[in-house]
Amino acid sequence: MRRENRAAFASAVAAWVLAAWAAGPLFAAGKLPVPRTVQVGAYINDIQNLDLMSHSYSVDVYLWFRWKDPALDPAVTVEFLNSYEQWGHTRALDHEKPVRLPSGEFYQLIREQGRFSRKFHLNDYPFDRQTLTVEFEDSKLGVSRQRYAADGKGLTVNPQLELPGFEIGPPRMTISPHEYPTDFGDPEVRGKEAFSRVRLEVPIARPVVPYSIKLLLPILCVVFCAALMFLFHPKYVDSRVGIGITALLTIVALQITLNDELPDISYLVLMDKIYLGAYLFVIAGLAVIVKTTWMVDRGDSRRAIHTDRRSLCVLLILYLASMAWVLFSRAYS
Repeated sequence: MRRENRAAFASAVAAWVLAAWAAGPLFAAGKLPVPRTVQVGAYINDIQNLDLMSHSYSVDVYLWFRWKDPALDPAVTVEFLNSYEQWGHTRALDHEKPVRLPSGEFYQLIREQGRFSRKFHLNDYPFDRQTLTVEFEDSKLGVSRQRYAADGKGLTVNPQLELPGFEIGPPRMTISPHEYPTDFGDPEVRGKEAFSRVRLEVPIARPVVPYSIKLLLPILCVVFCAALMFLFHPKYVDSRVGIGITALLTIVALQITLNDELPDISYLVLMDKIYLGAYLFVIAGLAVIVKTTWMVDRGDSRRAIHTDRRSLCVLLILYLASMAWVLFSRAYS
């Protein structure tokens, strides 16, 4: 009996060892690969030719990569995602082949020059704040096999960089996984592959005071000149109507000039709302002139003059208050 038990125990142990040996390659095959880390840094040398019409801008940027795995070459497989007119991009490698550093890491530096694109939101124009971006990721390896990590500060900008008409804010670099909602028609892809994406951001904004003088002062001058039609005696109908019509045409010309600088958009920008207020002011003024003209024809000149003065005060207060509300609501939103 003991011999039979020993034989059965030995057979069970042998079967377990054999099964473990056979399953070993399966466990090894199912083992998840450890993603290789690539240190990345960037230096933006220049930004120019900002074009609101095409939502694009030119960037001169240096990128460097440091990594340990000799099988990788991230400087070759890097892909820019928001490039514009890609045929106009130029890329230069600092070294023909990656350089081996004393630390054992590999190093490569590239210089990318070209136009990039980002859809601008112009609701608050001309006091809008924009963020110019450069986005890139590896075109071959997903985040399960390669991931980016910021090298030191990550992103720096040329201290002498100037973008005429804009103030430049502090830049920053963000790195996050990005998952595509498609397999791009590749039957070998299982599930949705995420890629490590680097985003370089440079915030810009227009200086408030110069643009206020440049864009708001003309429309204010037109409105105050239009207000003169209330100060003429009601009997001078032709002069009063002429002032109102001239002011109306001037506002139209100013708005057309402004829209020539902007892309086709389906919403009102801040300046459109200010122009809309000016339209309402002038049209309301013309309506008052029509009313007071009828008063004069009935021989009630004193009442007509009183109506003009009262309408002037009410309409000016309403226009200035509404314009201030629009401006300050945008400033603190």
